[in-house]
Amino acid sequence: MSSNVIDPKQLKRIRTQVGYTQGKLAREAGVSQSIVAKIEAGTVDPTYGTLASLSRALSASLTQRGKKAGDVMTTPVIGVQVEATLAQCVKTMKEKSISQMPVSSGTKLVGTVTENQIMGLILGAEDPKEFLSQKVGDHVLPVFAMVGEDTPVEALFSLFRFMPAVLVGSGDRVDGIITKIDLLAEET
Repeated sequence: MSSNVIDPKQLKRIRTQVGYTQGKLAREAGVSQSIVAKIEAGTVDPTYGTLASLSRALSASLTQRGKKAGDVMTTPVIGVQVEATLAQCVKTMKEKSISQMPVSSGTKLVGTVTENQIMGLILGAEDPKEFLSQKVGDHVLPVFAMVGEDTPVEALFSLFRFMPAVLVGSGDRVDGIITKIDLLAEET
């Protein structure tokens, strides 16, 4: 968060997850408590400077806690092989209550598949049932960013502006996955 600002729509959730009241966040950020309340209620469009101050305050809270990626990752990582069908992939996502998965060819990590991606493809398909019989490997998105277990949690926030998950591991070895909700849940 140090170089990026928080999404105002996520402010309340992140604030409460790190255990801050509106007043405490306001004091730490050098803004008024009423502006924090108005941003959370969606009744004011905050300035970049205000969001940057709030982001720095929340980031400082996370840094002080000293958490690392290995502390907040979820294991085991549920993935899918390239030869699986999109229907099988959707079934796994539903059963496991997940919205994205890494895609592998054997033991080699080759990409990612997400529920948003599949939904968009289905909406554009002439025959959705036929589409779901296609192989995952035909619709792979780039691999999520991968970080080591010792990566500070603070460094992850900027990655989540561009992707829904971050893998934890090295090379093709995936030890864990961190989604936005995993990161927030660990801060309580």
